[in-house]
Amino acid sequence: MTPAHPPCRKASRIRAANRFPARIASGGRRAVLACAAGLLALVGQAAWGADYLALSFGAYRSSPVLLTHFSVEAPLAPTPELVVSGAAEAEMPRTAGSSAVGLPRDAGRDGRWTVAAQWIELQTSRAYRAELTVPVSALTEVYGAYELNVIFGPNGLMILGSDRVGNSKADRVDLVAGCGDRAPRSDRDWGRETARFPEVAQLHRSMAPVPARTVCPATGG
Repeated sequence: MTPAHPPCRKASRIRAANRFPARIASGGRRAVLACAAGLLALVGQAAWGADYLALSFGAYRSSPVLLTHFSVEAPLAPTPELVVSGAAEAEMPRTAGSSAVGLPRDAGRDGRWTVAAQWIELQTSRAYRAELTVPVSALTEVYGAYELNVIFGPNGLMILGSDRVGNSKADRVDLVAGCGDRAPRSDRDWGRETARFPEVAQLHRSMAPVPARTVCPATGG
């Protein structure tokens, strides 16, 4: 995985031209709950200032993804497949909602959490894998929970954020970003999997084109 260059900074808020329908958003929240249940096996209680982790996922409007693997302070492992969409580059809040999971163990005893993910971009059918590390002390704590926002962008971009409560640009907190490595063996076209993921067809109609300028360079295949 290569670091995102230039590093991500707090982005100004831009009003999106179209919001995703409530049906997709509510379905996404239900899927996040199911995914969070699958993640419980990958995390465990630890002695931190907060009581639990508020985990949420979001994506750029050009780059909805199917999340297939995820871990925090543990080897990357398959999770219940989750469609992640949104307009995280423009809107606040950047995610549809969070799920409470147990605090990860500090495997390295270094005060940092390593977050790993593998996903497939629904627009390009390309799979990526990334691993990023954040200091626990940098996470926003709200109501006894550490906020961790996992955001996916074009060409394998993954951002770890810890947004504050609120809807202004000042509440957006990006901690680290990186460009994922390609995982071509996991490439798959999910455009026709409408029976399994009904929201995919609507996402294909709603997604924006990939911008000409992106943080992560376009991959050739």
